[in-house]
Amino acid sequence: MTANVVMVLPVAHHETPNRRRRGATAAIFYGATSIATVFLNKAIFAVWKFRYPASLVTAQTVFTVFAIVALEQLGVISPSGAKGFRGNFDAKAFRRVGSVSAVFQLKLVLDMKALSMINIPMYGVLKSSTTPFVMLLDYVMMYKVATRRVQAAVWLTTLGGVCAGSGDLEFTVLGYLVALASAFCTALYVVLVGKIGDELQLDSFTLLLYNSLWSAPLSFAICVLFGEHREILDFPYKTHIGFVLAFLCSCSSAFVLNYATYLCTQLNEALTTSVVGRTKSIVQGLFGLFAFHVHTSLTNVVGILLNSAGVAWYAYEKYTGGKKTSAGNAAPESLDSCIIHREDSQLTLDSSASPRSRAKAAFNDFVNVNSAKYHSN
Repeated sequence: MTANVVMVLPVAHHETPNRRRRGATAAIFYGATSIATVFLNKAIFAVWKFRYPASLVTAQTVFTVFAIVALEQLGVISPSGAKGFRGNFDAKAFRRVGSVSAVFQLKLVLDMKALSMINIPMYGVLKSSTTPFVMLLDYVMMYKVATRRVQAAVWLTTLGGVCAGSGDLEFTVLGYLVALASAFCTALYVVLVGKIGDELQLDSFTLLLYNSLWSAPLSFAICVLFGEHREILDFPYKTHIGFVLAFLCSCSSAFVLNYATYLCTQLNEALTTSVVGRTKSIVQGLFGLFAFHVHTSLTNVVGILLNSAGVAWYAYEKYTGGKKTSAGNAAPESLDSCIIHREDSQLTLDSSASPRSRAKAAFNDFVNVNSAKYHSN
């Protein structure tokens, strides 16, 4: 009995107030980073009139490749085990990721193009249509149907989007079509990569590296196809210190956001990361109303609020449902890194890799074993 108590003591360490504070800080860091990334990219398009989304995506993917490899060499991250990326390079997984990288690339370019054409609140509203698109793809491809309460939350989100769009004083047909196309590509990417992540058990950094290795040449090809490589040479702000700093920060945003997601999941749970990801879209939309002096109408504001209420309801339903599901699942002891998997309308990391989840699982095992011993005696 004493030996079992000693085994539990390290587990209790994970539940200290200091660890809870670190978990809360990581969640705030993830939410703030996600919001800042959108605002930063919007500033590049709105303030400096940068109209070359494929060039920005190319720079982001190239930076991501060098950042991951450099940090792995420095020992800051170890995404592929003791041998590193070169020692554990999986050619089969790399080819599988390549099959969806075109969708990922199209999603990124459409994201940037939509952000350059519409305001941030409506960008968030239209991107929330990713969820109904995912539900549609789930039904068509896997005959999967969401619960009625989840469907009701999605319908409220959609109703809010329609209402907000009808009152948008900055409405552009092309901008809305690009944003909806971006949402559909995001949904398709989530479905496909979630499936691949479950099959191949790729950790988040390896998936990001493989995706970037495919996406960099694809985005550069789009850049050349549309002549951006020539037009960018005549861009008037290319040597402006403010633009250069914003551009470099944007280039690092993809990697920093992925690391923030990884850190939030490690110190909390995947469910926490998922809820924070949806909550930030509400904050992003409300702040976006004032940050870039958006011209609004009452119908537009009411629609944004309805859309935000739908997103909040959806997050609540997934949170309560996720808690019920995770209550009966023990975390496998063999996983030492966060593994990519699908969480309905977005990608997240496997909560079984979280130290907090492992602590809970170990404590539950200890209670169950000793309870059985007590009753047997």
